[in-house]
Amino acid sequence: MIARLVRKVVWIAVPLLALLAAGTAFASDSSLVKLASARFPKLTHAEVALLEFVEVGNFNRPEWAAAGPSQNPLDPSNDPKDAASWTHDRDIRATLIEWLAVDPAAIARIHPSGIRVLGARVVGSLDLSYVHVPFVIMMIRCSIPEQIRLQATEIPRLDLNGSYTADIFAPDIRVDGSLFFGWDNHEYGPFHANGEIDIAGGRVDGDINFGEGHFRHSKAPFDDNLTGMNVAIDATRVEVKHGVVMCCGFESDGAVNLSASTIGVDLFFAGGRFLNPDNIAITVSGARIGGNVFLALEPLGAFYSDGAVEFVAAHVAGVFSTSGGTFAGKGTERHGLFASLLEVNGGFGWLNVDLENGATLDLTGASVFGFGDDQRSWPQPGKLLIDGFTYKGFGGVKDARRRLQWVGLQPEFHPQPYRQLAKVLRETGDDGGAVTVLIAAEDARYQKSNLLERLLASFLKVTIGYGHRPLLAMLWSFGVVLVGWLVVNVGKRAGVMRPTYPENAPPSETRYERLYPFLYSLDVFLPFVNLHQEHYFWPNSDAKGQCTIVGYPIRIDGSLVLYYLWLQIIAGWLLSAIFIAGVTGLLRND
Repeated sequence: MIARLVRKVVWIAVPLLALLAAGTAFASDSSLVKLASARFPKLTHAEVALLEFVEVGNFNRPEWAAAGPSQNPLDPSNDPKDAASWTHDRDIRATLIEWLAVDPAAIARIHPSGIRVLGARVVGSLDLSYVHVPFVIMMIRCSIPEQIRLQATEIPRLDLNGSYTADIFAPDIRVDGSLFFGWDNHEYGPFHANGEIDIAGGRVDGDINFGEGHFRHSKAPFDDNLTGMNVAIDATRVEVKHGVVMCCGFESDGAVNLSASTIGVDLFFAGGRFLNPDNIAITVSGARIGGNVFLALEPLGAFYSDGAVEFVAAHVAGVFSTSGGTFAGKGTERHGLFASLLEVNGGFGWLNVDLENGATLDLTGASVFGFGDDQRSWPQPGKLLIDGFTYKGFGGVKDARRRLQWVGLQPEFHPQPYRQLAKVLRETGDDGGAVTVLIAAEDARYQKSNLLERLLASFLKVTIGYGHRPLLAMLWSFGVVLVGWLVVNVGKRAGVMRPTYPENAPPSETRYERLYPFLYSLDVFLPFVNLHQEHYFWPNSDAKGQCTIVGYPIRIDGSLVLYYLWLQIIAGWLLSAIFIAGVTGLLRND
């Protein structure tokens, strides 16, 4: 019995001991470590940790290949800002990473999860240009003090969260997943680049997340065409299937260039600081955004720029939202939002914005579905450019007279903004506001005209509201007729209105027509109506008479009555003509 029991124990124990021995042997001397040792003598602790981590046969790998003493990314010992004090045991040669990506024997030994390094210092310039990297590279909170070159590199995913790097030259990079220079959840601390990030012409099938990273321009740009622009991030012509995020503590010392890019979903700048004084802070000109643009969004923080922010000829499929932001710069510098020819299929929100020191808001030729703003976000007079700006409706400030103040912030007169505002007011049921705006447009048009034109404009405004209030002419006409009635009545009582015979002498047996002052005034005033009163009577310019008005005797000269009737005839022709022109729209400029 005892012998059988011993044999069973041995039968079970021996395989277990063999497995434990194999695991111990792997941990100390994996096949990938052996393979690398032949090419890279004197492997450091960090390099061994990396090689053992990526070994395909390592089934007990930790979360990270930790170069330092801690597996916790937020442990102070893993902070790359202190990399100068790290020992050389934390060094990983850049050529070792390159070898892992290109050597067929090494690639065959690498687990699909790829490289996940924490807290290492990369020695030498990492160059994976034109390489198809078959695995993910995650270098978290690492120090990479020399240039990274990834031109036309193909890689499933690249993650440099929380790391400190030099400049990165990666034009035409291809990423099957996402490209991370930082996250927006502060998980690993901010990424820092001490030089330009160039991913121009790149294609990313996931997101590009710059998160809360800090970026600065290089002394010499990679692209000579961008000399003088101080580019911190060059992402011209990138194609991103999902979104681009620069938010929540993001900061750039230099220009962020996304011109001619294609972004599948949203573009976030909320909570970011974009600094490039007297230069371009952001340019998204000619880009196509398949979702929304958020310059500021309440949960993510306010937007801040020092320099010009450009969205010239960009197309946004969703909304363009700025709800809290500052456009800073000196009064002598070009700064503000420049979005001429911008197309936004959704709404354009412009709320709680500070346009400091004469910052410009340029929406020349832009087109949005809806437009909403508040008065505190308006630029200074002369700094609003909205000629050709179209919108189907607006929120926020809706009062026509306050909107006129907004349109009046243009540096010079352009009729289109007035017509656009009037059109939207009319479509929303405010016909009176629309007329007020159109009349204000004519006032602005003639403001700098010569004296004769201003006099004519004043006459048209008073009589028919520049053609927009033709019924005013009827009120004036009624007033002229009433005055004529009084004048003719006084002339009749003073005896200066004489019958027109002998020119129109009636037969002796016929009663002569009576004078009716009101009908007489109508007959004189209306050019196309004949009431036959003027046919029978006319003022005697040589006669003088007297009548009593409100108890006071007044002397009447027939020539004065004659002169007034001449003026009334002229007024009748003028008011009739401009009334017809106003009703038919001949005098309107809308």
